[in-house]
Amino acid sequence: MPESRRLYLHCVGGLPSHLARGPVPGIEQYPERALVMAGAGDLVCVPDPVDEDHLAFLNDLGIGPAPEDVLVPCPGEGQATGLPLSARLCADQGLLGRIAAAVPPGGALQLHPYAVTPEIFAVAEALEAAGVSRVRVLGGLPEAAERADLKHVVRAKAIELGVPVAPGEVVELPFAAGRRRRDLEPVRAAIQRQLVRTGEVIVRGSAGAAGSSVFIVGRGGDDADGVIRRLGERADNRVYLVEALVDLTASPNLHLSLDADGSVTRVAATDQRWGRPLMHVGNAYPSAARLLEPMEQWARALAGWLRSEGYAGDVGFDFVEYRDPTGAPAAFLAEVNPRVNGANYPLALRERLNAVRRDLGRAPVDAFVSGPLETRARSFPQLCEALGELLYSHETGQGLVPYSTGCLTLGWCAAVALAPSSREAMEFHAEARAAMEAPWAAR
Repeated sequence: MPESRRLYLHCVGGLPSHLARGPVPGIEQYPERALVMAGAGDLVCVPDPVDEDHLAFLNDLGIGPAPEDVLVPCPGEGQATGLPLSARLCADQGLLGRIAAAVPPGGALQLHPYAVTPEIFAVAEALEAAGVSRVRVLGGLPEAAERADLKHVVRAKAIELGVPVAPGEVVELPFAAGRRRRDLEPVRAAIQRQLVRTGEVIVRGSAGAAGSSVFIVGRGGDDADGVIRRLGERADNRVYLVEALVDLTASPNLHLSLDADGSVTRVAATDQRWGRPLMHVGNAYPSAARLLEPMEQWARALAGWLRSEGYAGDVGFDFVEYRDPTGAPAAFLAEVNPRVNGANYPLALRERLNAVRRDLGRAPVDAFVSGPLETRARSFPQLCEALGELLYSHETGQGLVPYSTGCLTLGWCAAVALAPSSREAMEFHAEARAAMEAPWAAR
């Protein structure tokens, strides 16, 4: 059978409105995260040249693409450099031809996007026009992904399938945003009804990723008037979920891969790490949740629905585990991410590192903690100088692997701390944060 190759195109620009989040520092560098998912023979398309020292570091660990397989499309003659990465690739005939030449005759190209969108299918068409005989887009139908990204749609389907959801209600307004205070009165009334349950309420816009439309009423949050005022300043949602907020004991994300033939493969379960107000700041593996078995059953039930809708690809299922009034563990579904999410990168990194370790006859790495590092380092060599022996090596089987190093110019990067246990991984990550505050940074 002819060989196939994989092209990672994790562009965030050009996403549909249901994923739009406004300006995010470093968002144009996000496609670079795919370097830690790729292996030898994989192609990775990024908007700007990557740090050669960082790529060499990954290659020395036996992961990441070869330098010649990191692709940077030209802006295009007379075109603005601010074009989305997908549009730049479609316009670069030379690069399209180079990709086509990299696929063996009769072989296929697997196009692995961050999220499946119409723009990704435009890239697939451009690649086929350039001479790639077969392009397979991982993700299925864009409209299926968009529908599954709407929290109120997923909530209704979960209830239909017998999957537990948070106590609360859905409020649908006539239009997004409110010009007068009474326009948002249905949300205020729902907040008051749900506050009596636990004394705290979470208000979530049906559309919006990574906590971009989350508001907390109660302890550590705002009051109802403050949330209503903030909602009135937005125009991104007209459907809101108003739910009682519980004291979670774990926040697992179950990642599954839905194949085109209908089969479902469970990859792993991580625990999400949260900042305030419930902003995702990383993941920890393995999950400490006690109810992973029923969660997997619920995730598989919803995966069957997604497949029937026409979705196939990466999907994450976010759950909340807490203690019920008797003290027993309980759980419910929070939302579905029909795309690559923050857990995919450290999971793929661990998998690739462990493949190398098997070949070396070494024990696998058992745990990791991921999250951002704020730093004054502006290059990968500077970052290495600060981290020193904290960097991962196969000899020790533990340490940090930085990624998204294109964001160093903005004062941060992402990092995965790997270790034999979650506790040790958390300690490595804490040591790395402390290293970023050391005197060297002021030089």
